Amino acid sequence: MGLWTGCVAGALLEAEYRAKLSAAGFADIAIETVRVYDRTDLVGIAADLAASVQIPDSLDRASTALALDGAVTSAFVRARRPAA
Repeated sequence: MGLWTGCVAGALLEAEYRAKLSAAGFADIAIETVRVYDRTDLVGIAADLAASVQIPDSLDRASTALALDGAVTSAFVRARRPAA
């Protein structure tokens, strides 16, 4: 649940997000990355979530954080819907 509310679980790749916005009729799509989470950030987030029993003990947090190093970001998303 913590990963879901933290916008990590269910997150899309940038190309998928752009495609979905475009398919929904949006134009002038701009995605501005404001923070890239590195391995150290992700290990900290995982430790916080594990402390509240939101991550199973069986998950190898270190290797997962290494695999996601630099792949998780926060961003501003802007787009407009053209007038009909």
